[in-house]
Amino acid sequence: MKVLAIDTSTSLLGIGLQSEEQYFEINQDVGLHHSENLLTEVQYLLEKGEIPANALDLIVVAKGPGSFTGLRIGMSTAKGLSFGSQIPIVSVPTLDMYAYSCKMYSHKVLSLMDARKNRVYAAFYTHGLQVGEILDVAPGELIESLNSAQDILLTGPYAGHIFELYSQITAAESSFPSGAVTDSNRVIIDPLYAAPKTYALLNLGIRSFERNGADADNQGPLYIRPSEAEMSLKKNYEQ
Repeated sequence: MKVLAIDTSTSLLGIGLQSEEQYFEINQDVGLHHSENLLTEVQYLLEKGEIPANALDLIVVAKGPGSFTGLRIGMSTAKGLSFGSQIPIVSVPTLDMYAYSCKMYSHKVLSLMDARKNRVYAAFYTHGLQVGEILDVAPGELIESLNSAQDILLTGPYAGHIFELYSQITAAESSFPSGAVTDSNRVIIDPLYAAPKTYALLNLGIRSFERNGADADNQGPLYIRPSEAEMSLKKNYEQ
């Protein structure tokens, strides 16, 4: 099966290409310049793999949450590549992609992304399956909830930041006689939390396609909150 995977949900551009015999991957920190790099790198990878675009069997794309602009670019590029040759598309939640590599962990996994504006996108997983809804939460509120939790593994690109804050807060609390003493093993961090997860995206897409088939034609990015443009439009309308 010849599969192309695209992740533009953060500043890290991830592209993976798999055939029956080989796998290629590109990961670049492009900031907010996905539109300037995505098609060029996709073409490079297809040429390297000697796979014409119209020979692909499946396109997988990360659907969010994440950067509003990045998600739109990734989704529109995937649909553009799909359109002419009728290649099926499967979109995968970005937080699922980060949690996938920790699916063998026996307790809960918390997948984390920077949501900007001092907020965090977060979702809990057990054996690779999401438990509850995707959260859009302040870091302090999230850390407060971790104090009552047990055996949680943090992963995803924002895991390092949250783990550092959690460690600082719990260390400060335990230094006071009346403070809550926290077991340092209660919350741990995935040592590969910052590693690219493009291969995980590709595998999740294949599994989803085998179980449920391709996305509907009207499938779009997964937005947890309105974009800046939508909020400005609403504010102007209310005034």
